[in-house]
Amino acid sequence: MPANEEAIRVVIADDEVDVRTLLRIQLEAAGFEIACEAADGRAAIECCDATHPDAVVLDLLMPGVNGFEAIPVLRREHPGVAIVAYTAVAGEFVRQEMARLRIPLLLKSGDVTALANKLRELVRSI
Repeated sequence: MPANEEAIRVVIADDEVDVRTLLRIQLEAAGFEIACEAADGRAAIECCDATHPDAVVLDLLMPGVNGFEAIPVLRREHPGVAIVAYTAVAGEFVRQEMARLRIPLLLKSGDVTALANKLRELVRSI
């Protein structure tokens, strides 16, 4: 990242603390700033309210308020925030729903290169 370019500020929302920790470490190493971490959709919304990030990495299947429920609230209350669905399970319904909502869908993996590239692309396009 060029010295004069600000880091993209990201909220990580996942109910698994190990996933959040791994994403935080990998995204920070890739030049992102982690604005906040959330264990469910409600906490993700609260993180966005408090930190005004550039993007949210959102797990879809979480207890409490899940990612599907958080998306319309995030879009209404934070229209300038990019959202990437980051999930381990992506059956036909999930794929169709994310396509309908125009939310990029990436499968969880140990390599965040695709996620980092998608975050940069989305934030640049907003």
